[in-house]
Amino acid sequence: MPHSTEPSPEHIARNQEEVRHSWFTEIMNTALNDLAHAERVITSLAQQEPDGFIAWGMAEGEAVQAHRALRQAPSLQRAPSAEGSGLTATVDALFELAAKSSQNLVRAAELAGDPDDKAACLRAALHAGRLREALR
Repeated sequence: MPHSTEPSPEHIARNQEEVRHSWFTEIMNTALNDLAHAERVITSLAQQEPDGFIAWGMAEGEAVQAHRALRQAPSLQRAPSAEGSGLTATVDALFELAAKSSQNLVRAAELAGDPDDKAACLRAALHAGRLREALR
């Protein structure tokens, strides 16, 4: 009698959970890095202009709050972030980054198994959305 090569339902469920957790972790780490990068870039822009902290204060505050909120997630694994020329290109990139981070954080919240991870993702998404609005 031939042996079945089909995986068991338990094996399939375990693999699906591993894929879900891997995707969740990747989204969380990417969002954390993106928010940290946005925070550094906005702070740098604020320091370069005479009234920079007035002009960039709201955006900087939201970037900081989004980053701090996400760092509260218990499952988050920190990864090093990257550094990122013209002012318009930088602001456009920050706007896109904030939008992408917000969307990714909502997706991560949907995947989160831990209620504290879900709450951290949703708080960070809220601040990333506010950051996007502050950059308009």
